[in-house]
Amino acid sequence: MIPLTRVAEIERAHVMVFRKRPPLRHLPSGWRASNGRSLLTIVEARRKKATQLEPKVKVMVSPELRAPVLQATALHELGHAFGLWGHSDHAGDVMAVSQGALPVLTVSKRDRLTLEWIRSQSTNFGQPH
Repeated sequence: MIPLTRVAEIERAHVMVFRKRPPLRHLPSGWRASNGRSLLTIVEARRKKATQLEPKVKVMVSPELRAPVLQATALHELGHAFGLWGHSDHAGDVMAVSQGALPVLTVSKRDRLTLEWIRSQSTNFGQPH
C-alpha cells in the first residue's frame, strides 16, 4: 500500500492527475497519439530551512475514453507516477504496454512485487543538499 495525502494546493502535489488528452509523441515513424502519459520533472523544494530535490509527475488521461479503458489507463499511468517507469511484457499486468482485448483494472502480483522492490531500494532522493 502506498500512503497518499491529498493536498488542496496543486503546487504542493507530487502527482497531479488530469483528464486531458496527452500531447502527440514524435517517433521515427511519425507522430503518435496515446491514451495516457506521465511526465516527470524534478524540482527544488524548500523544506524546514533546507532545499531538497522532489519529483513532480503530471499524469494525463484522455477524457474521451470509455470508462474501463480510462480506468485502466489511469492505473497504468499512476504506476509510472509511483516509480514503475518500465513496462511489462505480460498482458495481465497493469504495466503492460498492450493489455489485450480486456482492460486490466487490478494490479497483478508481479506489478505489486515490482513496486515493493522499487520502494525498498535505498536512495538519497529528497535528502537536503
